[in-house]
Amino acid sequence: MDDNYLVMVLYLLAGTAANLPYLVRSTFDCFKSSRPIQSTMPPAAPVLLATALFEFSWVLPCLVQCMLQLFYGYGPWSARTGEPGCDVMGTYSVFASVSAMLSTLFVAYLTFRAAGNRCLILGECQISFRASAVVCVVIMFFAVLVAALPYMGVGAFAYSGAGFCYIDWYNTASATIMLIITLPTILATLAFLVLATRTGGWPSSTDLWLIGLSFLSAWALWVPASFIGLSGSAFPKNYMITGGFLGHAQALINPYVYGLRWRASALQLDNKKNAHQVPLVPGADESAI
Repeated sequence: MDDNYLVMVLYLLAGTAANLPYLVRSTFDCFKSSRPIQSTMPPAAPVLLATALFEFSWVLPCLVQCMLQLFYGYGPWSARTGEPGCDVMGTYSVFASVSAMLSTLFVAYLTFRAAGNRCLILGECQISFRASAVVCVVIMFFAVLVAALPYMGVGAFAYSGAGFCYIDWYNTASATIMLIITLPTILATLAFLVLATRTGGWPSSTDLWLIGLSFLSAWALWVPASFIGLSGSAFPKNYMITGGFLGHAQALINPYVYGLRWRASALQLDNKKNAHQVPLVPGADESAI
């Protein structure tokens, strides 16, 4: 038994408990056409389900893996002992990271479009439920591909030294791929959020700030991590612990930011008039499951 994992197991239990109702309600939003969100903002339901699924894709397996570590100590399931534990954790962690980053970018784009009732390229346009679902599926398959690259001889997973496995930052392919994904995604996401704020059409500007801050807190450290790895330099003390803590914090942050606040704002939108309405307190006047 490894008591060092007790706090992590308790945290992951809380994260799983927070994400489960988020996942269930997002599923109802997608598969029940009577749900009001499908009329106020059609593309919102698929992207909410996607963000819930992508978050659940790491928090649940991480809980299982950490429970094995807690009750049985080191073994093949442990991230520290190499295969298969490190590869398994690296796979679902990279999948969750890439899918979460890109789905947040899509949320930011949809927010920008809804705030100004326009499409970036085509002028005024309406993004359909189906189109949103297709984008989410593409994001999922792309994340699967990136997570599978080490099994194809491109990049590698490695123990971070902070209790978890992720990409090997000193592997040129892994660090380069993560930099190519992370940096443009951060810049584009922040740009859409700033543009949405300037239009003033989104019901709550607080949503936009929270999305931006939570997104940066989760992924900003990965940009310098790529450069540190590519240069072969040593990571600052507690760098990986800090990055892991901020990344794991999304398990509690996302259900609130997206599952409550962003969804509540989407429920206020009038796609025909694009009316600027008084922000709704998250969780108020919503249909129960």
